[in-house]
Amino acid sequence: MEKNWKIFGHDAIKNILNKQLSAGVFPHAYLFIGPQGVGKRTLALEFAQKILGTDNLTNHPDFLELNEEGEITMEPALAFIGRLSLKPFVGKYKVAIINNAENLNQQSGNALLKTLEEASDSTIIILVAGFGKILPTIYSRCQTFNFNGFISEQLTDFAGREGLKINQEILDLSFGSFGRLKRLVQDKEFFTAQKDAVTKFVKMSQAGKGQKLAMISGFADMEEADLESLLNCWMFWQFGKLKVEPRDFGKVSAIVEALQGLKRNFNKKLVLQSLFLKI
Repeated sequence: MEKNWKIFGHDAIKNILNKQLSAGVFPHAYLFIGPQGVGKRTLALEFAQKILGTDNLTNHPDFLELNEEGEITMEPALAFIGRLSLKPFVGKYKVAIINNAENLNQQSGNALLKTLEEASDSTIIILVAGFGKILPTIYSRCQTFNFNGFISEQLTDFAGREGLKINQEILDLSFGSFGRLKRLVQDKEFFTAQKDAVTKFVKMSQAGKGQKLAMISGFADMEEADLESLLNCWMFWQFGKLKVEPRDFGKVSAIVEALQGLKRNFNKKLVLQSLFLKI
């Protein structure tokens, strides 16, 4: 099997996958977990190509992908799991990727768990997940790879190869993501919005309890998609600061919890109140 990779970085992970490709022996399930925009899905797709021996997964009969937006409910999960029960049509393996696996709810997560417990030797499942709650029992049944954001030197190298003009502010707002770095350079409106989001976070986190509670209504009036985007920015910004203040991990957890609450349609004001009092 071809072991040269197109995707940049994540050499330690690729080295392990190369050994599995050479041996032709794979665990029945993987969990690729880490921040958005660092290449988890891209690497999963390239790994699937190598296992299946093809450069084109689009119409390959032995490749499946579940790519739901928002909460992954039982209906699409069961339909996807049902297709996993079929034997490979062409080769030795069937490869299935589940994106945004952190959005599996309790019911769909338990349904997937049963599939993992009874996995066929000919089926390889790759869960791709960002920050969020993954059932511990799913963790225990997968080979887990943690994807970290790229360091400044790697981002700078990437920018040079792509001909992108960057500064420290863009590096800080990229949150270790090549895709995000590129967008910050090319989309001035996006750059301004992200810079403003960080300013709001700093202001809110430094405010007193009464001031924080007074701010809630303004944020709660935002469209849900805009609020989710804002909280994602806050989460990655705070995560990046853990190198300096590792004791602040509780703040990251609080933002993740708030995002999960929004995805489950909890009351926005209550979600924000809980969040603001923890930061």
